[in-house]
Amino acid sequence: MTKKKSKKKRRRGHYHRGTHESPIAGECKYRSGWEQKFMLYLDSNPEVESWTYEKIVIEYVSNVRSKKIRKYYPDFFVRYKDGKEEVIEVKQRRKLDQTIIIKKAKRQTIWCGTHGMTYRILTEIELKDMNII
Repeated sequence: MTKKKSKKKRRRGHYHRGTHESPIAGECKYRSGWEQKFMLYLDSNPEVESWTYEKIVIEYVSNVRSKKIRKYYPDFFVRYKDGKEEVIEVKQRRKLDQTIIIKKAKRQTIWCGTHGMTYRILTEIELKDMNII
C-alpha cells in the first residue's frame, strides 16, 4: 500500500494587500496593513502637503563583484508644508539585519543626502509610538 503524498499548499497573499484611495496621493496599492495604516495617517496629518507610494526609483549595487545594478522603490516620499521632504520605509524590525535591507538603507541614506531629504525606517516600534498601529 502506497501513501498518497499530499501537496503542501503554497501560502499566497498572507500579507494584508489592497488599494487605498487617497485624497492626496490618489489610488495606491499597498502590500501590508502597516503601509495601509501609514497611508491613512499621512492623509489625516495636517502637516503633510503631498505624498507618494513607491514612485521614487533608486539604483543600488546588489553584488560588489559582478557590479549588478538593481532598482529599489522606497515605500513613501512625503513633502511637508514647511518644505521638508522625507523618504520613509515601513519594515518589520526583525528584518532590519538582512543583507539586502542594509544595502538598500545605505544607498537610500546617500541618495537622500544628495537630494536634501531625510530617510527614515519605521518599524512596529515607531508606528506604535505614533499611535498608527
